[in-house]
Amino acid sequence: MKVIKPSKLNIGDTVGIVASSLPVLPSFKENYERGKKVIYDLGFKIHEGKTIGKTRWWAAGTPKEVAEDINSMFADRSVKAIMAQTGGYSASSVLEYLDYELITHNLKPFIGMSDVTNFHMAFFTKCNMVGFHMDDVLHFNKEFFLKFLTQAEPAGKIDPLTEWEQWRQGKTEGHLIGGNLHLFANLLGTDYFPTLKAFDGAILYWEEVGESLHNIARFLTHLKYAGVLEKISGMLIGKITYIKPAREKEVIEPTVKELVLDVLKDYKFPIMSNLDFGHFTVNIPMPVGIKVSFDTSTLELNFLESAVV
Repeated sequence: MKVIKPSKLNIGDTVGIVASSLPVLPSFKENYERGKKVIYDLGFKIHEGKTIGKTRWWAAGTPKEVAEDINSMFADRSVKAIMAQTGGYSASSVLEYLDYELITHNLKPFIGMSDVTNFHMAFFTKCNMVGFHMDDVLHFNKEFFLKFLTQAEPAGKIDPLTEWEQWRQGKTEGHLIGGNLHLFANLLGTDYFPTLKAFDGAILYWEEVGESLHNIARFLTHLKYAGVLEKISGMLIGKITYIKPAREKEVIEPTVKELVLDVLKDYKFPIMSNLDFGHFTVNIPMPVGIKVSFDTSTLELNFLESAVV
């Protein structure tokens, strides 16, 4: 599968912002304005979509309205990249209303994480487009933004910001596919999930928040039964936060590491964990479709190609 890279950003370009999932809630406004200021201070212009300021339940409009806002951002030639203001819960309901032919002919970086996993997988599957799994407007990191979006050369070695861990020894290289684990797994069986062939030699990356250990086991087992895990060459695990305890107090639960290694005991691919991506952390960008290598013995992650041209 040939991945298509969008054009790099230049200082002075316009960045579109959409509320593709949660609306800009009152408690978000301070961080939202702070993120916008960082974008402005870097020298970029901002174009806010029609979903900014709208609220409907846990979204910023009906699924069709949100899709129309995203479609219009791709159609607008003056907008050179699109950022989600944050994640949420409703992105999967938007996918059926997106104009994938329009998007294919107007490729540009679509940026965000968590619920934005749905969009990254849909764009990768339908348009062969690189997906920019990285900080959104509410949690904006200017260094990674500039490194991955304004430079058409490999980012190279990225140093750990926290303590990374070796869970299974080895080294490998391959193209990245992944996102938030439960959202990624929920797309299995739909038209918005990559074919098994797209996972040949891939490095599967995932993070999780607010789930129980038994659900994490379910999601990984779902990927196993679907044939995904036998295709991949390695696994990178980000932050796993706010794990819900089992309802039954008598249950003795394993550690996350014990659980993951048990589910994956039939495979030999290397696993590195606690990387700097996920919720409540600075996100090292993990562009879908881009080739990386990693070595668990040195806890080293290298980006072997650029995500933009």
